[in-house]
Amino acid sequence: MARKNVRKKRKKQQKMNGYIFPVPFAGIVVVASALALGYVWLGCQCEALGDEIAGIETRGIDLNKKLLNAEYRWVRTKSPQSLEIALQRHGLNMDWPRANQVVRLERAELPRGLDDRALPGDIRIAKVSRNVMHE
Repeated sequence: MARKNVRKKRKKQQKMNGYIFPVPFAGIVVVASALALGYVWLGCQCEALGDEIAGIETRGIDLNKKLLNAEYRWVRTKSPQSLEIALQRHGLNMDWPRANQVVRLERAELPRGLDDRALPGDIRIAKVSRNVMHE
């Protein structure tokens, strides 16, 4: 009986010495799962960036609409009729300037090869002319 027990022990030891799960296959599974998790993480990052870009584009469209509305209101406000109405509303008695009161500034021609920043001391050159439109 002692011999049977020794044989059974040896068989158990031989069975337990072997790997239940092969090491190379386990390495491949670990690497594959790491790559799969990396792929999922990159997908989530791309989706988050896509949502952020869509939000920024929507905000840009809204800001562009607000800009166009503000420009339209400004153009309406600075029209001669609107200016006259605003002056009357505030009780101001103003008139258009006479021809000798208007001064127009025009940019003078610069010599070839020079631009505005090439002049010493950041000097600007202008030509003065009188406007005779509102007589």
